[in-house]
Amino acid sequence: MIAVAMVIGCGGSSDNETPLPQAKKISDVDVPLFEGSQSKSDYSEEKEVGTQDDTHPGVKEGVRIERGVVVPQEVEGQWKAVKIRVRNKIDESKNSMKTVSLGDSFEIDGSAIKVTVGPFMPNFVMTKKNYSSKGNELTNAAVRLVIEENGKTLYEGWAFAKYPTMYAFEHDKFALQLMDYIPADVS
Repeated sequence: MIAVAMVIGCGGSSDNETPLPQAKKISDVDVPLFEGSQSKSDYSEEKEVGTQDDTHPGVKEGVRIERGVVVPQEVEGQWKAVKIRVRNKIDESKNSMKTVSLGDSFEIDGSAIKVTVGPFMPNFVMTKKNYSSKGNELTNAAVRLVIEENGKTLYEGWAFAKYPTMYAFEHDKFALQLMDYIPADVS
């Protein structure tokens, strides 16, 4: 009983209480830029580090890492096309499947959006310097997409077959998903 009284007695004293730390605003927290693909609206080369914008208020920008794309010799020429599911978020009856040769483009029906496809990485890997494939085995399939609307780049990044929401292209009306990959006719 005495121990309980002492705990209660110590907790009730307001003279020696340590104040709780104040909650920080998100703008005061140093949040690094997530690596991977992103929409152009989320990052602008003209923004200074630590500035805020309307697309993502309160988050400080980190240093953007520029990477090249390296298609390994064992992958080069082994794949000719991919199948991309175009989901219409407004009217599901307008969903479609596009088979697109690597390096080619297509327009999303009922929009001014143009999607350029390629290259394809059967086992996508990311290093400090580049995006590449660790061999030609279908382990982590990904395809590079460049998405434009009325000539303005909305998105430059990767679509993953196993992880369709990772770094996905975000749009109010449309979603894209890598569904299948077609090997080249190699004899």
